[in-house]
Amino acid sequence: MLSAASHGPLVVLGVLLFAAPRSAVAQARLGPMTADSTLVAYDDDGLRLHSADHKRQLKIRGYVTADTRFVLSDTNDAAPSGFVIRRSRVFFDANLNPWLAFRLMYDVGIPSGPSPLQDAFIDVGLGGEWWLRAGKQKTPGGIERYTSVSAQLLPERSVSSNLLASRDEGLLLMGGVGQGTLEWSLGVFNGAPDGGTTQDADVNDAKDYTYRLWWRPVHKKVGGVEQGIGFAAYGSTGIETGSATAGSQLAPFKTPAQLAWFAYQDAAGVRAAGRRIRSGAFAYVHEGAWGTTAEFNRNTQVVAKGTSVANVPLTSWLLSVQYTVTGEPSGADGIPPSRAFDPSLRHWGALQIGGRIAAVSIGNEAFPVFADSTTAARRANEIGVGINWYLTRSNKMQLAYEQTVFTGGAKVGDRRAERYVQARWQVYF
Repeated sequence: MLSAASHGPLVVLGVLLFAAPRSAVAQARLGPMTADSTLVAYDDDGLRLHSADHKRQLKIRGYVTADTRFVLSDTNDAAPSGFVIRRSRVFFDANLNPWLAFRLMYDVGIPSGPSPLQDAFIDVGLGGEWWLRAGKQKTPGGIERYTSVSAQLLPERSVSSNLLASRDEGLLLMGGVGQGTLEWSLGVFNGAPDGGTTQDADVNDAKDYTYRLWWRPVHKKVGGVEQGIGFAAYGSTGIETGSATAGSQLAPFKTPAQLAWFAYQDAAGVRAAGRRIRSGAFAYVHEGAWGTTAEFNRNTQVVAKGTSVANVPLTSWLLSVQYTVTGEPSGADGIPPSRAFDPSLRHWGALQIGGRIAAVSIGNEAFPVFADSTTAARRANEIGVGINWYLTRSNKMQLAYEQTVFTGGAKVGDRRAERYVQARWQVYF
């Protein structure tokens, strides 16, 4: 027989599944099929192929981000200035019926993780507002990490998101009430490290248990954009252990210019060696042309080097503000211009401006045994401003300037501040 002690994740999920209400038919989380009058359709929502009876649909979409980067403070060519395809992805969403859907998303350029396969999951509607997702997916966490990079206010995520993982493999159960007013989720995942990492396989038997409670007391659709007020609390716990073959399971933390500013001494044998606990909260308001988001994260991670063991605390926060100059409603998922770019009609799209401040602090317990204080900073403070030009809903140009100031991280005094300019042209289909 299976015991609760040895098969905790299976027992917990089993109880939740059988307790879930099944009084109504739920659409799979990827959403219902688009109601097209033809078997083949193409617009800003992608290329859609329907079955002859219109009961199945395959949606094909993708995006490319082309960047120009200049690290103004870099005198050693650690991050050469130049042009780069930051991301190039294609994804397939398929609705098999009202209860089943799946997604496959690939990097068709340089992979942003250990493999080019970014998403590979199936959604199952369980009735009412309950659904189950199984496979490789984003884990429930902070709003900045959870929002697609294609919809970010600035081209790159802030230093605050270093305290979260990106994608992992596992099971996620979500329920809710009030058509999205209150949502909660519980998950069991392999346990990807911090640093915005993606993991394709587990390196030990332990698993991460995740939760998120998201309350939207005000939510409405305005001009095709979701606006309102939202609050969320989230977290996870699990045992992380590194080894000579599996690696340290301690990813470095990076700046928006993708330069490492904090790392443990992997080469000296520092490894994850015990429980990691993540906790955090976020809040946002989108009303009219204005929007603002705040997020706070706190982690603890047990690390070891030989017989030395410490539980290292880490904290981060961010605050961002955005404003649509041309008047379109602000939202977390981008802005559909009221007048898409068309010079012949003197339509120029939508213009958005915004700014962000963020910070990360590393506990003193990390220094100097587990992290080298002459190369790893104790704190990073980031400030950035940017302007976004939405030519169309599926075509966006960005220009941003960011500066990150460090505490520590040099043989004497503080690491040199990073000054970074980035331009991006992003195209969806």
